[in-house]
Amino acid sequence: MNQVYARRLRLLSMAAIVRCAHCCSNVIVSGSASADGFPMIGYNADSAALHGAISHWPAAKHAPGTMREIYSWDLGWKLGEIPEAATTYNVIGNANDQGLVIGETTLGGLSELSNVGKDYRNGTILDYGQLIWITLQRAATAREAIDVMAELTSKYGYASDMEGFSLADASGEVWYMELLGKGSFETGALYVALRVPDGHVAAHANQARITQFLPCDDESRCKAAPDVVSFAIKRGYWKGAADDPSFSFSDVYDPLTFGGARFCEARVWAIFSTLA
Repeated sequence: MNQVYARRLRLLSMAAIVRCAHCCSNVIVSGSASADGFPMIGYNADSAALHGAISHWPAAKHAPGTMREIYSWDLGWKLGEIPEAATTYNVIGNANDQGLVIGETTLGGLSELSNVGKDYRNGTILDYGQLIWITLQRAATAREAIDVMAELTSKYGYASDMEGFSLADASGEVWYMELLGKGSFETGALYVALRVPDGHVAAHANQARITQFLPCDDESRCKAAPDVVSFAIKRGYWKGAADDPSFSFSDVYDPLTFGGARFCEARVWAIFSTLA
């Protein structure tokens, strides 16, 4: 990654702002909200096992039929294999040579939709960590990354809990995406992604935050799975209409609990309070 991209997109340690054991926190800053005009993602993964751990996948061209082995980021065991893309970008850690950066915090979501511990035998190959790295190899922008993540989970399943993803790219766009699997009911994933408006800052810390988003009819600001509401209706999570603007993604798929408020939302409040 050259100096221009390194300056534009900086993975910042938020330890000075947020201190919490066994948790992750993200701060998403749009370019026009930063002092130097460049977007930033602050990603704190509070885990001793990750100290100093940086992964690297060099840019490459792959022959037809080349397969990529997929190993669980958290559990270490093999989840399966998927075909390699014909051409992949250079990826170091959570950034690629196109200026795309992706961070995360684990949200949890409804337990019956969790696919933690499952693998190819359950039709779920990609966990959240591999989803980040493979997307960075294949996508150049935040919007493209959202589409790639949706396509990958649709084909190969999602082997994790609900995740919140922070995305920023060299064009200056920053997005926040929440995604979870469909448990044993279906293959694929449910997601909503919203662009952080210019001049604004967002944050998330292990608790879903996207509430009302309908109508999601402007792809420059909102992207969502086509069945994000109909699946909730089918499973009995939502009693309203499919186009009801009061539908709340987080309230349906990751309802707030005391623990979520005390240990997760409290960190987000602290971030906003500090920045204010």
